[in-house]
Amino acid sequence: MSPSHIEDTPEAYIAWLDEVWSRRLHQKKDQGLVVGILLWPDFPLMSLTGIIESLRHAGDFGDQSRQIEGRWEILGNPNVPVKASCGLEFRPTCHYTHPAEFDYIFVIGGLLSQLNKAPLRHRQYIRLARQSSCTLVGVCTGSFILVEEGYLDTLKACIHPYHQRDFEQRFPRFFYTTHKDFSIDDGLITVPGGTSILTLMSHIISTHYGADRSAKVSHQISLPERRGVSHFERSAIIRHMEIKDPRIQKAIAIIEHAQETPLSVSELARQLGMSERHFSRLFSAEVGVSPREYLLKIRLKLAVWLLQHTSKPITSVAYDAGFSSVAHLSTLCSKRFGITPSEIRKGGSISRVD
Repeated sequence: MSPSHIEDTPEAYIAWLDEVWSRRLHQKKDQGLVVGILLWPDFPLMSLTGIIESLRHAGDFGDQSRQIEGRWEILGNPNVPVKASCGLEFRPTCHYTHPAEFDYIFVIGGLLSQLNKAPLRHRQYIRLARQSSCTLVGVCTGSFILVEEGYLDTLKACIHPYHQRDFEQRFPRFFYTTHKDFSIDDGLITVPGGTSILTLMSHIISTHYGADRSAKVSHQISLPERRGVSHFERSAIIRHMEIKDPRIQKAIAIIEHAQETPLSVSELARQLGMSERHFSRLFSAEVGVSPREYLLKIRLKLAVWLLQHTSKPITSVAYDAGFSSVAHLSTLCSKRFGITPSEIRKGGSISRVD
């Protein structure tokens, strides 16, 4: 029988709560950001690495890896290792310390088939943490766990598109999004995992330490500056198409991931090893419009989305969407929609940008 199904007597539970209450970390919380981590069986190693590596660089000078201005602990029974989905095993670094000792408790879920295989104490600890002052973070399928515990009734969970159907089937009345790197509300955070954990950690570190520490982390782990929108946000903007030719599939992928970098038709053709004329003819046959028109539509669609969903200055919107200037964006908006970017931001009606 899995550990989650072990019967727990009231006496044993109270004794455990007393243990948790009396246990304290060796260093005081006021020395920096203190994070606890709960690992589910078959958890994604990248999520754990993203959390720890970000804190490691933020909490010390240079690259000495000392836990001076930050501390992290993997919670649980140190005698029982937890296996990641890649097969590597990790032992908890300390027992369940009272959650009030932490700023954040990260719940890193594992494979969906393993969500009921974690120790019973993990879920009891989450319930205790929810009553304390710390913030709970559902990472990857950790969002599923927070829903199961009843903590996302009125909040929108950030989940990976791969888990969308499973989430809908398990929790049909709950809200979710697959188009954001993370969401924060009412002491709860959800993040879909993958590289989004780095975006979240950058936000947390900037909030607690300042922009300089966040910049250091980005530099140390070679994280590019995220001035545009995230991969998940872009996936909500760019229309999904069935493209048969692998070269045009690659061209679409390049466009989707270019973010604010201006692209030209000649540059796309060069990256694909084709002449501009041949590429344009093939692209038009597959997509239905010329690559130049497609690039323009994508830029306009992104600009409109940024105007309607963010508070970025219009100058930033223009550059993030790949336009050379605000004047260029304004001219195209007036020509295509009959209104200016400022009017779009104020809620002006426009026809759909296909």
